[in-house]
Amino acid sequence: MKTSLDHLSPRRQAELAHIREIILEELQAKIASAGSARSGRYKILKLILFGSFAKGTWFDDKHSGRASDFDLLVIVSHRELTDMSAFWEEVEDRLFSDPLVKRDVSLIVHTLPDVNRQLKDGQYFFSEIVNQGILLYEDAELGKDGKAKNILTKSGKANAARAFDLAQGYHAWWLKKASFCLDDGRLHIGNDVQENNHAAFNLHQAAESAYRMFSLTVTLYAPATHHLGKLRSLACAIDERLEEAWMPSQKPYKRYFELLRRAYVEARYSPAYETTQEILTWQAERIRKLIEIADALCIERLERLRLEAIDA
Repeated sequence: MKTSLDHLSPRRQAELAHIREIILEELQAKIASAGSARSGRYKILKLILFGSFAKGTWFDDKHSGRASDFDLLVIVSHRELTDMSAFWEEVEDRLFSDPLVKRDVSLIVHTLPDVNRQLKDGQYFFSEIVNQGILLYEDAELGKDGKAKNILTKSGKANAARAFDLAQGYHAWWLKKASFCLDDGRLHIGNDVQENNHAAFNLHQAAESAYRMFSLTVTLYAPATHHLGKLRSLACAIDERLEEAWMPSQKPYKRYFELLRRAYVEARYSPAYETTQEILTWQAERIRKLIEIADALCIERLERLRLEAIDA
């Protein structure tokens, strides 16, 4: 795997080094506070930069304020460490508030056996990370034989026919789910607070379903999260054309997206959650566009998979 960040400016390299230190420091603090023998064996095995900053396709649009995220795969030693609420919320909060971190950081967390199983099956998403990603950190522990532990397996050859069948099923399921949720959200947009909150939650579900449809159809992978910002970041790292759905990216529309992101929890449970007919109408139209773009990209991917299955 590549280890060089020479294609990035010294400032960006320093920013990534600082992010790496925050992640390692926060995890060590969490382990120390747990105080159990088992937690003392918890480790980060590898930290891998993927997406636009690994491929050299990042962007910074000063006019709109849009900018690429840092996308990181964190490979950990124990399944308990994949619990985002238990181990990673504080890390993400610190990364968000640290003045030296100038852009959003999106983390996905998996165990080494899980990643290796996906690689062995030729899973597109993880194979792309290994082929194009950049290793920022790895645990240097050696095995009893003196050789390196924690090795990533070589990518296998995917079963083209199986990949096509899976992708086709994901596309059909999540397209219908996204459409149902969008219709339900639109139906309840009005002046009543309770109906508006119901609409906000269903619009969140429509957007989440659109991103899941895209990620699962194109890569056969989607992270186990309802965090719309993370799903959007991961999908954008795969294909930036999806960002057209949220244009223009400017005030007050950034706040409108943030309200949509928060709706998964707050629109259902918090009396303090507030939205308006204007905001909900904007969200619904943007989500309609998101579904349209994601659907077209999925169909594009399915055609490639179909041809690969025929040629296999």
